[in-house]
This record gives sequence, structure tokens and C-alpha cells, in this order.
Amino acid sequence: MQRALLGLIVLAAGLGGWNSALAQDRSDEAYRVAHVKFEGDLVFSKVQLELRTRTRGNRRLLDIPGANWWLFLHRFGDRLGGRLGRGIRDSGEPPAPLDTAVVAADLDRLRLFYNQEGFRRARIDAIIDTTRGTQKTHVVFQIEPGPPAFIRDVRYEGLDRLEPHRQLELIQGGLLGTPDLSDGDLRLRGNQRYSEPLLLEEGRRILTFLRNTGYAFITRDSIHAVVIPAQPDSFDVIMDIRLDQRYRVGDLAYQIQGPQPEAGPRTDTISVSRPDTSFAVSGRVDGDSQIDPNVVRRALQFSPGGWYDQSLIDATKRRLDAVGVFAFTEVRSTRPDSGAIDIPVLFDLQTRDRHRVQVETFMLQRSGGFADSDNEIGTGLGLSYSNLNVFGGGEAFRLRSTGTIAADLGLQKGFTSTQWDVSGTLSFPYLTWPAGRLDRALGLYDARTRLSISFLAARRDALRLVLRGRGNLGYRLELRHSPTLTSFVDILDLSVSNPDTLDGFGDIFLDDILASIDDPVQQGQIVEDYTQPQVNNALRYTLRSGRVDPFRRDDGHSYEAAIEVGGNLPYLLDRFVFDPGTLEGSLPGLPFFGGSNREDRLIYRQYVRGLVDLRRYITINPRRVLAWKAVVGLAQPLGGADVVPFDRRFYSGGASSVRAWRLRELGPGGASFS
Repeated sequence: MQRALLGLIVLAAGLGGWNSALAQDRSDEAYRVAHVKFEGDLVFSKVQLELRTRTRGNRRLLDIPGANWWLFLHRFGDRLGGRLGRGIRDSGEPPAPLDTAVVAADLDRLRLFYNQEGFRRARIDAIIDTTRGTQKTHVVFQIEPGPPAFIRDVRYEGLDRLEPHRQLELIQGGLLGTPDLSDGDLRLRGNQRYSEPLLLEEGRRILTFLRNTGYAFITRDSIHAVVIPAQPDSFDVIMDIRLDQRYRVGDLAYQIQGPQPEAGPRTDTISVSRPDTSFAVSGRVDGDSQIDPNVVRRALQFSPGGWYDQSLIDATKRRLDAVGVFAFTEVRSTRPDSGAIDIPVLFDLQTRDRHRVQVETFMLQRSGGFADSDNEIGTGLGLSYSNLNVFGGGEAFRLRSTGTIAADLGLQKGFTSTQWDVSGTLSFPYLTWPAGRLDRALGLYDARTRLSISFLAARRDALRLVLRGRGNLGYRLELRHSPTLTSFVDILDLSVSNPDTLDGFGDIFLDDILASIDDPVQQGQIVEDYTQPQVNNALRYTLRSGRVDPFRRDDGHSYEAAIEVGGNLPYLLDRFVFDPGTLEGSLPGLPFFGGSNREDRLIYRQYVRGLVDLRRYITINPRRVLAWKAVVGLAQPLGGADVVPFDRRFYSGGASSVRAWRLRELGPGGASFS
């Protein structure tokens, strides 16, 4: 047989003999790639090498040799036939065929990759092993990288027109070595392996730097890396830079197009005052009677007369996009006539429809201990209204209301629960009082203010429980320092809750729940949550650093730290407003929450709370990710409080936590209180 003569085939310089032999053998049975392997002193990771090859074997289950589960499904479905068989076959994967042309191309790509990364003498061969089983081949890429070449010296030429401090700034950010200005030249001393991709990245860095220092129309063709062999194992590099005209920002103008044909055109001039300059921006609005051109003023990150800076142009466009009212934004910089150095800048903007109403219906099903029936089924209706531009500056308002009603599915107990809630959010694409000046003072990447309010009322006849009202009021500042670092300042986070009970609450629900719990802290939480009106407020600062795709979560990190103090606003009202000089530990009940009798008073507790949440995602290979999470928190009651509010304590358990316990079942830890 032909196969007996083809036990080990080494592919190095040519593949002609193997191609013809394989072509003859294909008339009998085709070869399948069982496994692809990289051997030798690889230098680079297997993932990096796999990105540059196309030869693939069939997937393995848990990377167990021979456990080709998806190949088995494909073959089983093919043998089974029929509609069911086709479905099973399509859920698997067909045999991975051996294609020597693809293997040869893989060799070329690997050699090119190692050559570009400084391994000029790398030897890379492919071994195709057909001795391990019928119709199966194992492809092994053997790699001997050899000694690497290094960058010895890097010089920058053509920067004489730049100011000395700009030249120094450019050199200090170099990627190819460390600055050496001892002889007066713009020079880097290389200390790393030669890499063509790194040279390209350095060219992009120089291009970006120059575009941000006035050279608005410089292109990649203006920057060349000249590589000069210095020794057998090293190179000298000359970054040859050809500067063209340097430009300043000229006159600014805007044009805004809206979706309202009946709104006539109007012209306006915006006055902008900065600590070091004042200027005007003129423009035209057509088809939008609501938009305030001052939204352009708030987004501006540059001024006329300064050197053209592409990063500030991009930051201005990003701010305009973040406003949310524009469907299209473009910042146009037009090359001036020959001899002129001022670039006129035009903001071309198009607004969206402001109003949107949405109606939604939904179904719900509830069962278990909190239903007091074998099964509950309910329906709900939701109505929401959105206004993308309330006051003209991109302020977005959203109002949403939902109502639900549920009944016993067995139709023995009739209607068992009702609920109604309403929430409103007003979002400003800028910082409001008291932090209005922080945006420009801190040089923020982006900034936003959110004001939110919500109210909920519910009745659970099955549990003999009524929630007369639960209200929340929030006032948050969002300060985005960079694309990955954000601060959240909750100036106000106020919540008021007033639960009440109906006749039979203890017999039907509470007594059974308390009898099943031994922890006195959890017993106290349940009694308080279901029977005692409460008020709480918090002043909170959160710092969040995130460099991970929230959907894929395959690489990167998410770090968050928060500190908050709570209960101080009710304390001040108790101490200085209601019965001044007398500290009662509670506030009078709110009339619209169900009365102001003594038993309806709102309790509060002062506390301080800190939390650190660390999450890391590490890609092991294209199909495996190592993820870890650590959460550390500390909460301490203050003043006359003997326990932290239960909703601010720490719990664990549930599907995304310690799964041996149900949601919030692990915790909240020991405490002593009167």
C-alpha cells in the first residue's frame, strides 16, 4: 500500500513529492488531521502561533486525546440519517481534512513571523505523521528560532522645526529604547529584540504625536524607518520624519439639522469665555426648535488660535456623541489655502426625534414559600415615555410606570397580589451643582449627572402583607477620568420604606419563617423588613477601573472600591429639626406613607461601610478563560445604632456566588442589638 511508505514526511523547502503521493492515495481514503502541535524553543505562546496557522485538527473534549466529541456527533448523525440524523450531524463538526497546500502556507507564515520578530535564522519544518492510526495524521511544526537580532541605536531626524521641549517629549515616549541625549542628538539606546511590528507601532506613535502638536495633515508616508545592519546580530534604525506646514485652529462654526420640517432656520452666535481667551462660535440650526447651540460650547475642548490638536478634536466629538441627542456628528477640519496656517473647523450635527412612547405587556409566574399557593400566575402592563432633549442641552428624561396583578393558578384563592411602581430619571450630559467646574478643572474624559426617583406600592393578600410605599431618591455625579477609570459620587441616596401587615400575617407567614431560622440576626432582619417603617440615606464614593468586555469577559480586569457613610441626614433632622435637643432614633412617619402615629415612626441607623471588589479574567487559550473574584467589605454602626441596616450588610449565596446556599442565605454574620 502507498500508505506504508509514508510513515513520516518532513516538509521543509518543498512539498512536491508528498503532494503527488497524497493525490494518489486520495483515491482510496482521505487523511484527517487528528492533532496539530508546536515543538521546540517556541519563544512565543501557542496562541500566538495558532493565529498564524490555518491547519487545524478536530476539537477535543477537555483536550483529552481521542475525545473528539463533535466529530463523533457528525459521524453518528450521518449514519443515522433522516431529519434527526441531519440535526445531530449539524451540531457536530466534519473531519478536519489534511491539505498540504495549507501546511506549506502555514510554514511560510511562521517563517515570516519569526523573521519579522528578529529571528532571522529561524528554521521551521513540518512533520506529517501518518503512523498513529487509519486515516489519521498528526501535524507537528518543529521550530528552532536561533539567536535573535537586536536594535542597537535609534536616531530621529527631521525634527528641527519642533520646539526643544516637544522634541524631548517625543523622544521620551519612544518604544525602541531609552533616551540618550549625551551628544546632543535625538537618540535612543536600543535594549530590546528587533521587531518590525514594533517599528510600525513607533511610526504610528510619532504620527499621533505630530497630529496633536499642529501637524494636522501629516501622513504615514512622511515617516520612514531606515534599518541599517550594524553587526550580524544587531541593527541601527533611523526614523526619518518629513514635517510639512504646522497649523493653528481657525474660526469655529456649527450647523445643526433636525427632524422637524415645520421648524424654520435660525442663526445664533455662542460666546465662549475661558481663563486665557474669549471667542465666538457662529452657526445655523434648521429643523429643530428645541436644541440649544450651547451644547456645542460645553463639548468644546479646544480654542481658536491654539496649535491644532487632533486629540482635542476627537475628545470634542466624543463629548458630542455622549450627549445622546445627536444621531450624527462630524467635526470637519478643512486644509486652508496655500500660505495660510489657520484651519477652519465646522461642527456638522444632526439631531434625533425627541419623544418616544413605549407600551409593554408581560407575564409572571411565582411559586414556593413566598406565594402561599402552589402556583401564582400574573400579568402586567408597562408604559414609558422618553424625552431626549428636555431643556435643549441634551438633558434626557425617562418616566416609566408598571402595574401587575397575580392570581392563584388553581383559582381557589382568587387574586393574591397587586403591585404598582413608577420611576423617573433625568440625566444631564454635564456636571451640575455643586461640581459644575470640576469637568474642566480635572480635564475629565467625560462627565454626567443623574437624578432619579422611584416609588413602589404593593399588596400581597396571600401573605397578609401591604407595602404602603417604598421611595428612593438619588443624585449621582459620574466623572470619567479615562476610558477605563470612572468615579461615581452619590451625593444623595435616600430611601424610605413603610411596610404594614393585615390580620393573620403572623399565623400565615411570619411564624413559619421565623421558626425555620436559628440566626437571631436574620430573624431580626425579617421582622424589621416586614413590619417596621425605615428611612436611610448614604453619601458614597466609588472608584471603578474596568478593562474588560462585559459580554465576553475573556481578558482584562474589573476593580472597584467604595466607601460610604449613611444615616446622617435622618440624624441631623432628628437632632435639630424634629424635637431639637432630643435624640429619639426615629423620625415622624410620612402622611402619604400611611400616617404619623407613634408606631409609624421611621427608624434610622448611622453607619460606615467600605467595599473592595476585584475581578480578573485571563485567557488560557481561545476556548478557556481563568476567572477569579475577591470581595472584601467592612461595615460598622455609628452613633447610637447597634446594628448596620440590614440591606447594607454583607451576604453571599446564590447562582453567582457560593452556590451551596440560596440567594442571600449565607450571612449576614453575628451582631448584638437591643
